[in-house]
Amino acid sequence: MWIQNAWYVAAFSRDLEHALLPRTMLGKAVLLYRGRDGKPVAMADKCPHRGVPLSLGKLVDGMVRCTYHGLRIDSDGQCRHIPCQTLIPAQARVTTYPVAEKYGFTWVWMGEAALADAALIPDVHWMDDPDWTACGGYHHVGADYQLMNDNLLDLSHESYLHDKTIGNEAVAEAPVKTTVNADAVRVHRDILNCEPPPFYVKATGFTDRINRWHTTIFTPPSFNLIENGSYPATAGRDQALERRVIHLTTPETATSCHYFWGVARAYQRDDTVLTEFIRQQSSNTFDEDKAMLEAQQRSLGDAAGSAFPVALCTDVGPIQARKLIQKRLAGEHAASV
Repeated sequence: MWIQNAWYVAAFSRDLEHALLPRTMLGKAVLLYRGRDGKPVAMADKCPHRGVPLSLGKLVDGMVRCTYHGLRIDSDGQCRHIPCQTLIPAQARVTTYPVAEKYGFTWVWMGEAALADAALIPDVHWMDDPDWTACGGYHHVGADYQLMNDNLLDLSHESYLHDKTIGNEAVAEAPVKTTVNADAVRVHRDILNCEPPPFYVKATGFTDRINRWHTTIFTPPSFNLIENGSYPATAGRDQALERRVIHLTTPETATSCHYFWGVARAYQRDDTVLTEFIRQQSSNTFDEDKAMLEAQQRSLGDAAGSAFPVALCTDVGPIQARKLIQKRLAGEHAASV
């Protein structure tokens, strides 16, 4: 159902503390926390004794103490203490997952541990690059993660769903160019000589007609980067103000996902008021996406995994992205048999 051998975001690094954070990822209950050394830990959220969620317990001396019978599980998944007995059964251990911190996120590898190469973490350096200023947030979305991919690869919906912030009819009318290679899908739009939407007026200061572009770059299983910029229609692209919009989606269940996002800009980097405006407006915009995707999930039900009863020219990107996912899934299946 899901690609296993990939890095998925489990949390913002700033949100991971010396406290227990439960999170369901790829249908599995995972427990996150910082160990004694301050490094992140990810393990199955299930006591090996009676199956109680370890997240109901607490950290004691850097170990997770089950709240039912007091077993203490160390960061390597091994039980170190059982009240009233010194012998610790070999089976008294918990599955752990490779975990890494990069770009301000905590990443977890849910698949074969030997394949967990940190070099495979998607490049979203804009989130902590000193030449960019970034803000971000999180939404829990009650929809199949592939619906989120579809949403980000067909931005024509900006014209209608986000007409009070980032969209106007010029977006949907602009021609779309889609290119595909073995590892990614790229969907590009140039939106020329258009009125600046409300968000653009405040975020850029452009009040007259503008040229704008956005390019969504999808890499499996669920990472979308939008390259975005705008400049006055009477000027050249060398005067463009650019942003990078990062979308990192982690499947939770067949009908829900974790959606981590960030917006980074390369201009007016020290303007904290502008940063907060962008964060709040982006959050409001993604609230609209969340409501729409959840309504779509309710309508489609089990068909959300193959949701193109009528395909339009703007669906080429989403369809190709689903094909890349299926190719990766088939490869993993072939490697496991």
